[in-house]
Amino acid sequence: MIEYLIIHSTGTESGYIPEKKEYVLSVSCDIIHYNGQLSKYKSNSNHPSSKENYKHIAYVGGLLNNKPYDTATWRQYDSMEYIIMYHLLYNQHLKIGSSELFFNENSGIKLKSWLKGLNVNNKNIM
Repeated sequence: MIEYLIIHSTGTESGYIPEKKEYVLSVSCDIIHYNGQLSKYKSNSNHPSSKENYKHIAYVGGLLNNKPYDTATWRQYDSMEYIIMYHLLYNQHLKIGSSELFFNENSGIKLKSWLKGLNVNNKNIM
C-alpha cells in the first residue's frame, strides 16, 4: 500500500517539451504532461523513497528562466488532483509532500496551500 505521495517537477523550462533523458529526476515517477496525460518514467535509483510504499508524481515543467517556478497547467493540476484524491480514497493515512522533503529540488508548486485549497486534511500534508 502506498504510504507517501511525493510531488515533483521534471525540472525543465516552461513550455518546452523535453525528452525523457532531459528530466531532472532521481526516482521513477508517473509523469503528467502539459495536456494532463500520464506516462511512466523509469529510473535505476536506489534512493530510499524508491520503495513500494512511495509513489512519485512529476509534472512536466517546473522552471522559468532556470529558476524553480510553478509552471503547471490547469490540466496538469486536474490530473494531480485526481491522483491525490484517488489515493486518499483508499488510504486515509496517506502522507503527501513535496520533493523538497526528500531531494535537493524544488517542484515550484506551493503544495501545502494548494492541498489545503482542495480540502485535504492537515494530517495528510507533510
